[in-house]
Amino acid sequence: MNTVLFPTGPCVLTLVVIAMAFDLHARRIPNWLVVIALIAALPIQIVANGLPNGPIWWIAGALTGGLLLMPGYLIRMLGAGDVKLMAAVGALLGPSTALEAVLVTMAIGGVLAFVALMRKRRLRRGVAGAMSMLITMSADSATAHTEHEHDAARGIGSLPYGVAIAVGSVVTLMLNV
Repeated sequence: MNTVLFPTGPCVLTLVVIAMAFDLHARRIPNWLVVIALIAALPIQIVANGLPNGPIWWIAGALTGGLLLMPGYLIRMLGAGDVKLMAAVGALLGPSTALEAVLVTMAIGGVLAFVALMRKRRLRRGVAGAMSMLITMSADSATAHTEHEHDAARGIGSLPYGVAIAVGSVVTLMLNV
């Protein structure tokens, strides 16, 4: 396991708690929060990894976090704020720990979606909608795409994925201490 240095842990924790609060309240993650985190991550990475490697780890971490969630955004299962937040978390953590955080976040997001379906008693409709979306994802028809987005929204509803990112990031931090 990797070791997370001192300033990184509190910065990630602060970032994800604020983002989660915004996501729960307004269903948005503000750009100013992500920009501040990205700016703060560069000097943290330089101090942690030195000048030649710090900026490389900063970029690689941001790309790891953001690009791994990009398919979810492209099929409209995640918002752009979620992708940007995970990129900022990745910039703070570095590429290998960002990969761990993304994997844990995805697992927690799946659990949260399952719980939401169970609470609304829509598990069958949600699974059917997800399977239908996966089967027709390669279709080029825009009407089929929006039709399945509507089915998925009816099945689960809108989940604040910032909660999954926050919990996944905190669990990753705890596993890497």
